[in-house]
Amino acid sequence: MIRIPSDSTLKSHRKLLFSNKIFRNFPNFAIVIALLFKAVHCEALPHIEVIALFEGKAMLRINQQQLLMSEGETNEQGIQLIKADADQALVEVKGKQLVLELGSTVYEAPTSEVDKTAKEIYIYRAPDNLFRTTGSINGFPVNFLVDTGASSIVINAQEARRLGIDYKKNGTPIMVRTASGSENAIEIKIDKVSISGVTLRSIDGIVLEGAEPSIPLLGMSYLSRFEIQNNGTIMKLLQKY
Repeated sequence: MIRIPSDSTLKSHRKLLFSNKIFRNFPNFAIVIALLFKAVHCEALPHIEVIALFEGKAMLRINQQQLLMSEGETNEQGIQLIKADADQALVEVKGKQLVLELGSTVYEAPTSEVDKTAKEIYIYRAPDNLFRTTGSINGFPVNFLVDTGASSIVINAQEARRLGIDYKKNGTPIMVRTASGSENAIEIKIDKVSISGVTLRSIDGIVLEGAEPSIPLLGMSYLSRFEIQNNGTIMKLLQKY
């Protein structure tokens, strides 16, 4: 029997709002990005992660601090949000303009601190003391709640439909155990899960009928592929295979 974490974990953070408007007014970002990555990096960039996007605003995590910024706003580190909508954010960092989508992460550590051949993911503890990150399932943006107590990635039925997963046709009925007892669920195979540019394929997942979990749980079917280092503030995932 597959285990699912406690109900208290499943019910955390129900309300993350997302829009679906098309990003219309930015320039040719492919060219902008190409030019940026050819530039010489004289100074390490801060860690920036896109948590949520709205019309005219962006929720960013900058060096462990979560901040809701409005267009034109500049934070204490000199990072400016130039433009944002539901699909992308244009930010200026140390004189460089970066186009960031939901789930994007910018991080540039000194060479001496990073094995450039290793695939690493950095996840920061949020003010609510939970580890949350953004990524994608089958190419669709997803907000994850990291849960090492969950055997698999766990999503609710509505989220499965949004992600284009026909769990009733392609899944296998199973029983799972929660704090409330045993529950019917559908076991599925997720084609592709990506976080911070690290993509893994054929990942075990579970679909629960009803509204829970309100945020998809990033469980051990993904996390077990990594060596997990957790100092209480930062969870570092180093890919093993």
